[in-house]
Amino acid sequence: MKIAVTADVHLTTRGQHPERYNALASILERVEELGTSQLIIAGDLFDHNVQDYSEFEELCRTHERVTIHVIPGNHDPRLEDAHIVAPNVQVYSDPAIVDLGIPFLFVPYRAGVTMGEAIAPQHDQLESQKWVLVGHGDYCGGPRRPNPYEPGTYMPLSRSDIERFRPRTVLLGHIHLSIDESPVHYPGSPCGLNISETGKRRFLVYDTDTGLLNPHSIRTDVVFFQESFIIVPRADEVPRLTEDIRRRIADWRLDESGADRVQLRVDARGFCLDRQAIADTLKAGFHGLAFYKDALPDVSGLSVSSDGELEWIATRVEQLIDELDWPSAEGNDEPQRAEIIDHALQVIYGERGVV
Repeated sequence: MKIAVTADVHLTTRGQHPERYNALASILERVEELGTSQLIIAGDLFDHNVQDYSEFEELCRTHERVTIHVIPGNHDPRLEDAHIVAPNVQVYSDPAIVDLGIPFLFVPYRAGVTMGEAIAPQHDQLESQKWVLVGHGDYCGGPRRPNPYEPGTYMPLSRSDIERFRPRTVLLGHIHLSIDESPVHYPGSPCGLNISETGKRRFLVYDTDTGLLNPHSIRTDVVFFQESFIIVPRADEVPRLTEDIRRRIADWRLDESGADRVQLRVDARGFCLDRQAIADTLKAGFHGLAFYKDALPDVSGLSVSSDGELEWIATRVEQLIDELDWPSAEGNDEPQRAEIIDHALQVIYGERGVV
């Protein structure tokens, strides 16, 4: 059986956030196209203090062939099955084992409780490596992933919990970033809630026969991006920046209509020879894309260099840094290339703007 998974939709009303309803509708439409009849929403289907569920129910009725399994999250912890009258929606307000090809343990969010504490009473009914955990909280077994939307730790799941209870797969909500640290997977929020939630969004499809997870893209009304550039003073700083902008836009991997949905925030910091040229290049390079809240590229962190010797040192340091073997930023909490160059420039130039 194939089962679709999403989380952290944060529905309010269509009037307030139509893009969130449209993202969920996009998932449901794609689920039907894939011939899948099951969708799991791993917490925070609704945002804080939502009590009118009629618009969500209307959406569910237009996709009545899809059974929707929902656990409450920390934003909707009081959600109960009795609150939703759509016949194809099941809310699990208490831990429950459900057979969906293999056993799925649905663990709703509880404040002040670890996920391990919630799993323990059900453990005797679950065969090692032959069940799936669905929960809502923080996985504390890998690099720490701060949630800018919600600081703090919520219903933590530890590496020792996984070693003790041995689920085959763990599907979690709460972190809005898409994360895959097998056996733990966060599908991420289906629509960015603000500018901090960047990039194309996805939902997952889980194959209970093989244990494989496949990502599927979601067509959202808006796609957020933040691009930050570290400038090193050199004669070719403008063409280098132009090429960097082109490469980053290509890395977004948008479809032909994607540019119309982009909301972008851009900044540049470091040191340069021509500050106005850098500002103009940033505006020209992202021409045709919408800047978030109409804010033009921010160059307030960019200073001007007029010392040829320091420029030579900065260029040489950048070359040496580029020769290092840089691991992917994904799943890595070590300092990245841009951070190292930024700190190196501060050491080379001392106080910002003093040369």
